[in-house]
This record gives sequence, structure tokens and C-alpha cells, in this order.
Amino acid sequence: MRRIATVVGTGALLLTMAACGSEVGFGGQPSNNPPASSAPGQPTSEPNIAIPKPPEGGTAIQDKQLDPASQDMDGYKRLVWTKDNGSTVGTYGREGGCSKVSGEVVEQTDKTVKLLLTERHPDKTQACTMDMRYPPVELKLAKPLGERVVSVEQRVEKK
Repeated sequence: MRRIATVVGTGALLLTMAACGSEVGFGGQPSNNPPASSAPGQPTSEPNIAIPKPPEGGTAIQDKQLDPASQDMDGYKRLVWTKDNGSTVGTYGREGGCSKVSGEVVEQTDKTVKLLLTERHPDKTQACTMDMRYPPVELKLAKPLGERVVSVEQRVEKK
């Protein structure tokens, strides 16, 4: 009797281990598609990844008008848009839990516009949620953007 329990227990253990190592699980169908992968800044075939669009009334600037060094904090290509006939420029910031993002135009020349996004965290340690938000940050320019190149810098600081 003891031998039967050992054989049954070993068989159940092997079956469980085989199921854990499988991607399919019980009743599932294996996928013939390789996992989706992409380089930062490139679209992915992952259906749950949203490709950002400008908010209503915004028009995305051309790629040639975005400084290539202006990636978002997660390494993806940044989306920058204009509104109000080019006199407002916007991009998505990043904040979460207890942090808040703000933006400012730090430099405007005839050829460039430099934006600074600052994510501020509270000085005091406190309980914060682990969510991430990407709110639009829109800033007024002294004159319409036109053909100028936009660069976006980001920083994180404590209040």
C-alpha cells in the first residue's frame, strides 16, 4: 500500500512540474508566434501597448523637429504636439503615486525650443500608490513653433 502511495505521489509531482514549465497550461493552445519584442522607440506588436496620440486639438510635430536625444523616461520615442496655431507645445510627462510633473520652456531661439519636465517627489517618506500616470503638459511659446526643433529634458527631484 505504501508503494502505491509513493508511485501516485511521484506521478502527481511530475505532472505538476511538467505543467509549470509549459507556457500553455491546462486546456490552452500553444502559440506558434514568437514573443513580441521591439527596440525602444519602435512600435511593438503587443496588442496591449497603446501608441500615444496628441490630445484633442493637438497636431504631432514631424520627426525632424524633435531632437533625437529627447526620449521619454522609459526610453521610448517622445510625442510632441502643437496647438493654437503652433503657439502652444505639449508632450506627455510622467508622474505616479505621490509625485507630480510640471513643465517649463527654458529656452527659445530662432532655431530651437527647449522644454524641461520636472517630476517632483515629496521630501517626507510616505505611503504612495504604485501607479504611473502620463498627463499632458502644455506650454505657451513666445511665438509659434514653426520649423524650430524641440528638445525635451527631464529630471526628478524631491520637494
